[in-house]
Amino acid sequence: MNYKISNKPVFEQAQLRSVADVELTEEQLQHGMLLATSKEDATLALYLVEVDGQKKFEVRWDDSEELFTGWYSAWDNFNWCLSIVGE
Repeated sequence: MNYKISNKPVFEQAQLRSVADVELTEEQLQHGMLLATSKEDATLALYLVEVDGQKKFEVRWDDSEELFTGWYSAWDNFNWCLSIVGE
């Protein structure tokens, strides 16, 4: 496994059902809730964020950010980025 899970309960929930009921702290509302990071590149991370009252997933890598509404799209993008880091 080339990534580290930072918030296992929410990470697992995202795979199985909606994360709309996940409560974010004030700090997490500002910066996002870290779900996973690359073991090889600390700038590559997957976050749960709230945008206009909706929970979304954000893949951050270096100075880029990409938002996803669904878990599978975000996870595919995160894994693609992991494969690039691993090369």
